Amino acid sequence: MDWKEYENEIHQHFKSEFPNATILYNVKIEGKFSKIERQIDVLIEDYFLGNKMRIVIDAKYYSTKIDVKDVESFIGLLNDVEAHKGIMISNEGFSQAAINRAHYDITDLELDILNFKDLKQFQAFGAIPFSGKHGVILPAPFGWIIDGTKKQNVLATFYQRGLTLEKSAANKEWMYVNIISKDKNVLDLDSFLAIEEKEIKKDFPDCKIIYSQTVKRKDEKTLLREILINTYPTPEYTGFVEFSDFIFLCVLFSPTELFKKNIKKLEHVIGNVIPLEIEQS
Repeated sequence: MDWKEYENEIHQHFKSEFPNATILYNVKIEGKFSKIERQIDVLIEDYFLGNKMRIVIDAKYYSTKIDVKDVESFIGLLNDVEAHKGIMISNEGFSQAAINRAHYDITDLELDILNFKDLKQFQAFGAIPFSGKHGVILPAPFGWIIDGTKKQNVLATFYQRGLTLEKSAANKEWMYVNIISKDKNVLDLDSFLAIEEKEIKKDFPDCKIIYSQTVKRKDEKTLLREILINTYPTPEYTGFVEFSDFIFLCVLFSPTELFKKNIKKLEHVIGNVIPLEIEQS
């Protein structure tokens, strides 16, 4: 894998994420404070509620992890070109100091990883997990793969390309999906959530459960749930999609410092999952 292939994959991702935006490459903008031309790898300009938004992407293709100095330099660039948001992408990841620097700065900055290491057995960029006669077509989020290895109550898992599920679980950064068929007890999403909440509070009476809106779909109900349990190392986030005959759910585990990046990966799954009916002979 070379720089051109790396750059092309980044291009394809943001082209699909911002289909109506203006996307420019290797452009120069005069800095507001430096008064010199600043080079930008990828510049995305779009309008939101009538206001022009500027997103700057910096793609690093290094042999080592990005450190805090690179992040600080990028933060300075974002301020200088008056960007509303910055995304730094690395093929080898980031040091913990770099992650902390991005997370605790007031700048809207995301750090993401696009790794091109060979896929392992059962790993892919898309999958069709199923339970009984219900299935879904799943796209992998940017920089992650789908592992089709089934486990109890887990039809498939998502995690960073180049890692294993075990390593990702140790990093507390992964997702899993499941399908719940509707029946006389699970009539709809609301009844399923009530059953789940009762079971969760029975085991963790002091837990906190928060529901909020997430990405909208044209014909299906969606919802995001956050569970805070004192003994858990990270919050548990679950995205739900209610289809006609079943409920699809995707559970995310993420360190707090990487939540802003990873919640978008969860929302990517929720927004793009496609239902299937599996014919059984």
